Amino acid sequence: MKTAEGNDKLGKGCLVVSRLVGDSCPPTCVFLGNGCYAEATENQYKNVRPASAQNMITEVGRIRAMIIDAIKREKSIRWHERGDWFKDGQLDENYVNNVSVACESVIKSGYDLPAMWFYTHIYDSRLVALEKYMAVYASVHNANDMAAAKAVGFKLFAWCDSDMKVAPKRPRGGKKKADWQAALPKLVVLEGETFVTCPEIKKGRDFVTCTGNKNSRACNMCVHGRKNVLFPCH
Repeated sequence: MKTAEGNDKLGKGCLVVSRLVGDSCPPTCVFLGNGCYAEATENQYKNVRPASAQNMITEVGRIRAMIIDAIKREKSIRWHERGDWFKDGQLDENYVNNVSVACESVIKSGYDLPAMWFYTHIYDSRLVALEKYMAVYASVHNANDMAAAKAVGFKLFAWCDSDMKVAPKRPRGGKKKADWQAALPKLVVLEGETFVTCPEIKKGRDFVTCTGNKNSRACNMCVHGRKNVLFPCH
């Protein structure tokens, strides 16, 4: 598997797996062609998309080797910082199965799996089954999304406040941004579920990132699937 080191948001304590944006995403994703940061990254950096393309064809052995590498380097794994679990307009069942088989092989070899997590706009029970190995988050934007995700068994949710019902979009500029962050709620209840506002967004990556680095502490909330997370529009 083609991986990258963690970035400014994720911190440096993880390996990152990405796939082709659009090709691996459900067409219903509200971000596609509508401000998707991953799409913008592919457009801006011409070497990014070819690198992600390498993960559209997967093998158990390569996935297993990547997981073992993460274990030896004491890294967690962020699945699909760009992209998702689709291929050719439907769930990439071969890929999902390869990940499951690789995880089982690592366990049978006597290893503990590293912490792993992903967010997905694909509401499918076959992805929920991966919670045996990693934290599985349904990315939702509204009550209908939440209901659809719950109907197939998702238990963890990442609420994307794209409709800006919780807070306005993050402004640019030091003081305006700081005031916006200070006004964000720490907790919010949406559709009967309690969400924690993403600490990296609320406090800033100079203080906290997903997995930490030399200048920030590790949040690890999503990494270990501890709470539902709210992502204010940013």
